[in-house]
Amino acid sequence: MRPHVLGLGSLSLAVGLAACSGADASDPSARPYRVGNADRGEIRVVVEETGVVEPERQIVVKSPISGVVQRLLVREGDRVRPGQLMGRVVPDIPQASTISRLRSELASAEITLERTRQEHERARALAARGGLTEEELGTRRAAFEQAENAVRTARDQLRLIELSGVSAANTEQSARITSPTSGVIIARGVEEGETVVGGTSAFGGGTELFTIADLSTLLVKAAINEVDVGKVAVGDSVALTVDAFPEDTVIGIVRLVPPAARLQERVRVFDVEIRALRAGVLRPGMTANVRINGPVRRDVVRVPVEAVFLHEGLPIVYRLRGADPERVSVRLGLSDLSFVEILEGVSPGDSVTLEDPVAAVERAGRISR
Repeated sequence: MRPHVLGLGSLSLAVGLAACSGADASDPSARPYRVGNADRGEIRVVVEETGVVEPERQIVVKSPISGVVQRLLVREGDRVRPGQLMGRVVPDIPQASTISRLRSELASAEITLERTRQEHERARALAARGGLTEEELGTRRAAFEQAENAVRTARDQLRLIELSGVSAANTEQSARITSPTSGVIIARGVEEGETVVGGTSAFGGGTELFTIADLSTLLVKAAINEVDVGKVAVGDSVALTVDAFPEDTVIGIVRLVPPAARLQERVRVFDVEIRALRAGVLRPGMTANVRINGPVRRDVVRVPVEAVFLHEGLPIVYRLRGADPERVSVRLGLSDLSFVEILEGVSPGDSVTLEDPVAAVERAGRISR
């Protein structure tokens, strides 16, 4: 399609001639605006932002009961394995009373069970000799079965307590806090002697004791502005740096471009996830400088970004034909920080203005007066 060429008009030309004051109009130094050239070259899209380093997987460990931290065996930086003991919590008075009551109920139920078992065995022997009716034997059997059920119920209740880390046989009544997975302790939320709230019954989730993270895979989440998200795709290469070690670059790759944006300080952003190919100098919680290397196009027609303007919402450039600039509609491709790809409208070697010539000529006229 042939580009649409629009002249600036006799008024602009007259102003331009007056501003030049008889100087050679073909001399670039005599023009009141800067001039550049269209050429062939490379367009390399780069998106720069900051993000926060996070572990891919982390687990928060809470106390199964409310009470007081009796002992802590690990701290930040320690590596733990599944089932490793990390601390103990002594239950508070209500929970300690509940545990004592359940133990007492189990002991009473076991005593009753043994007594009813003996009575049932004697009743069976008497019934075999005709010394006891079937109705009386049935009564003894029912009492024995009820005692068995009471023991099972008490044991089940204590088993639930044991699942929370408190041993039913432990008269000290302290809950064992163990690691549910392997990883590194990145946060310890309490100290010995502090009161904690159980995570299984408390509103708000309970007290966080430890945070365990798998540091083998780190992510950086960068909030990319909606105007730039079209330049980012899954699989793009990313250069990651942190201010603490500016000379060390960690290579990453875009893992996720979310389908929906969120509002951040009145700006729509997309939380792009970047996976670091190695941890390097990255640490959880650090702010990382993100440089996403987007698409690259080589040997394309391009002009400096300053040469592109909008006219009635459509992109244009001012191309020079001799002494006079003319407005030319263009079709744009990729752009980076320095150049814009021109798909249609200008050719390599064309001279273009790097600022609005009409405004530049008017400004020069005011200065000359």
